[in-house]
Amino acid sequence: MHVCLLPIEILFHIFTIRNNESFRDFLVQLAVLARTCRKFKEPALDILWKDIIGFKPLILCLPEGVVNTDRKNLTLKRPLLAGEWSLIDQYARRVHSFTVNSPQLDMIDNHLMQMLMSAPSPTSLFPNLRSLRWYDDREHFFPLLRTFLGSTITLMEVGFASESPSSALSALLSSLASRCPSIRELGCGCIGDSPESSDAILESLSGLRELCRLNIETLRPREFLRLASLPALKSLRFGYDTHEMQSNSTPIIFPQLEEVDLTVSSLPDVEHFLKRVRLPSCRSATVFIRYDYRDLNHAVVPYDPLYIPDLIVSLSECLSPALEKLHVNNFTDIKKDIISGHSYVLGFNAVAPLLPFNRLTGIRLDWLCTSAIDDASLKILAQSWPQLEQFHFGGAARWVVPPSMTFTALVHLIQHCPRLHTVQMSFCATPVDYDNDPFFFETLPNEKITTLFVGMSPISAPRTVAYMLLRLLPKLERVRFFEWLDNGTPTPPPFEHLEGGWNAVNEILGDNVHCELK
Repeated sequence: MHVCLLPIEILFHIFTIRNNESFRDFLVQLAVLARTCRKFKEPALDILWKDIIGFKPLILCLPEGVVNTDRKNLTLKRPLLAGEWSLIDQYARRVHSFTVNSPQLDMIDNHLMQMLMSAPSPTSLFPNLRSLRWYDDREHFFPLLRTFLGSTITLMEVGFASESPSSALSALLSSLASRCPSIRELGCGCIGDSPESSDAILESLSGLRELCRLNIETLRPREFLRLASLPALKSLRFGYDTHEMQSNSTPIIFPQLEEVDLTVSSLPDVEHFLKRVRLPSCRSATVFIRYDYRDLNHAVVPYDPLYIPDLIVSLSECLSPALEKLHVNNFTDIKKDIISGHSYVLGFNAVAPLLPFNRLTGIRLDWLCTSAIDDASLKILAQSWPQLEQFHFGGAARWVVPPSMTFTALVHLIQHCPRLHTVQMSFCATPVDYDNDPFFFETLPNEKITTLFVGMSPISAPRTVAYMLLRLLPKLERVRFFEWLDNGTPTPPPFEHLEGGWNAVNEILGDNVHCELK
């Protein structure tokens, strides 16, 4: 063997390199390496067993006379001998990440579960476990789950179907701080089925001094206030229960949070939350608005335009200029309908409070109707956000209010935001005669953008538009747009050539890609 292959670290690096093969083929190759020579065996087995899903891989390592695999279920024909436990331990001690769900638990019977719980290891079946993902809420499996909880675990996810945890689950969550004091990342559902159990769980989670990432399905206001104050917590993803929300005169500051993902059921709930907290260190803020579609108004109305200016102001006051990512996702059915109401149109003043966020690399406000924002306004936005890499600004709905932005707005964006690789915006794609204007011809082309999302952008002279796009975006392969719905609604001007025009552009782009490949 070459001397360069002697260090174990080099072998680990080589063995983890994957080309284009499937994950199954990758595992097969590792198994072959483990049988090649003694030098390859240990690192190959460590990689092969580092992450496993379900108990089946471990059980199938036992001799044929021990395991019954006649059916889909895994059962043992007899108790394990000392040598067979040693065989299991040889692989189980290499496991750093273990994932199991309900169908995989259904494969094991009670006898096998008792065997797994009685492993002779002084710690647990997986003594070096780092990550545990358990997706089942049946209480008779909780004793097995408890055997895996130990001081080595740094990541834990528990996914349950029930909306509120049972007393058994609450007791399990309440024991986390004592059983897994080193947890750094935790994901779970609601906190407690009663105020008493909620307090017990909060007390336990507050003892996780190393917890830096927390993902909880639903938090009540008092639960949020307590957990968001954990000293090491940097990332919090949660659904906010507004039923117990109270008005506070003074916003509460959470200086340590760097990433916040918030899910609420309406725009007013977002604003209500933002007005009551301050996140001076937040670098990434994501808001998910998931409406209750049992309320028919939410299913028809994309948003109340009266709330948008206050929402933007609240975002600017809650967050700091250190912000790098701002995504506001409005989950409605607006993509399925043609929307022509001018009342939804928002002007530049509505988004102007976001101008100070000059470190933004990604912004998503794609559900807004930006038809009143013109080229000059877009230029100000682009100059204010020069680090942008992702720009989703309108274009996610079938707005048939003609946009004020023209091709010039796209030029401004490319000129002032050179790091862009994703753009979604609506503009009037009409050829502009720049007449050798340096503004256009001296703008450096962007070679990162391969797909452009234009929503309901009216178009004329598609051939000219295609070549203007290729001048700005030489690697552009495709333009994605909304087709007109075939529901008998007449196509109003200037959208009558939308489908044919952009399809013609895509044909030219396709020919350009084909020529480059040659």
